[in-house]
Amino acid sequence: MPKPRLFDDTHGQDMAAMTRYEVPDYHMPWPVTLNPDHERAERAARKWATDFGLLDDDAARQRMIDMQCGLFSGWWCPRTDTHGAVLMAKWVAWLFLWDDIFDDGPLGRDPEVFKDGKARLDLLLSQDPPPSPNAPGLAFPLARALADLWGDFYDYFPEHPRGRFALHVKQYLSAMEKEVGNRSAEELPDTDAYLRLRVVNGATRPSIDVLEGLQGANIPDHLHRGLFYELRDMAAELWLWSNDTFTVRKDLHYRNPHNLVLVLRQDRDLSLQSAAHHVAYMTQQRLRDFRRIADRLRGLTDIADDPHARHKEDILRGVRVLEDALSGYYRWQETCLRYKRKEGFLTPATTGPAQGR
Repeated sequence: MPKPRLFDDTHGQDMAAMTRYEVPDYHMPWPVTLNPDHERAERAARKWATDFGLLDDDAARQRMIDMQCGLFSGWWCPRTDTHGAVLMAKWVAWLFLWDDIFDDGPLGRDPEVFKDGKARLDLLLSQDPPPSPNAPGLAFPLARALADLWGDFYDYFPEHPRGRFALHVKQYLSAMEKEVGNRSAEELPDTDAYLRLRVVNGATRPSIDVLEGLQGANIPDHLHRGLFYELRDMAAELWLWSNDTFTVRKDLHYRNPHNLVLVLRQDRDLSLQSAAHHVAYMTQQRLRDFRRIADRLRGLTDIADDPHARHKEDILRGVRVLEDALSGYYRWQETCLRYKRKEGFLTPATTGPAQGR
């Protein structure tokens, strides 16, 4: 007898639970700042996505509207200039449109199609300087758009964020490959496996590179690999764990197993609501860890013979960038259309990279 599809055996229970489900409350201790160029960034990102053929179906157009990438850019990256605000909105648009294809649609269960798309992106990310979006072999619209955006980042970013971005995008793509394998096998990871995967599969590492690059936090590698990298990953967990409590309905709809609420529900035999509350508790504990490490980093910049003191301005800017982004992201996910949708979900297109989509 064939194995039932993932979540089929709990469908009725899950739908009943979702009628009562409430996202936990989250409180960030830093003020929320909105970049004044967020509306301009929204318009520019929509035109850019249209020009590169990323909005050629109803599902993509719906997702572009729902994500509100200009507000995301404005809240998440408030201290950049107009050009930086536009670039961040483009990155958000590209990331969600790429990610959703392999999260919510049938291509997210086809390892061979994903490998083809990943290979195309890996190729362009391996080139220094980045290739033109019109280079041969970049017919896939999402690859062309990434080449265009990576070229702009390459010109805008200071040295150290520029040197890290492509590597972190490749790490993200490798984590996505594991996700596609899980969906194809209709398997739910256990909690420990999921937490290890989640810190990479949310594309937060390259996204933090973008935050640093657009706001001038030029932290050298020998410091970036230490406490600051730990702080970055804590920020990533704060975004990603909480985000899973907002996306339960969508992930159940698309039978996406990569959600901490669903993993805890299965792994610890909890209700959906209890699992969400446990995620909120985990998030609160991680916030304490983040603040402790941030304070330690600030203290190190005041010790004359410590290496952090020689790069004080960049370290302090990097910590502030993360704090701004945490408060901004929580405001965005609490208010955006993407997580308020309860019906009318449209499945991404089924055409893969080999066919030009």
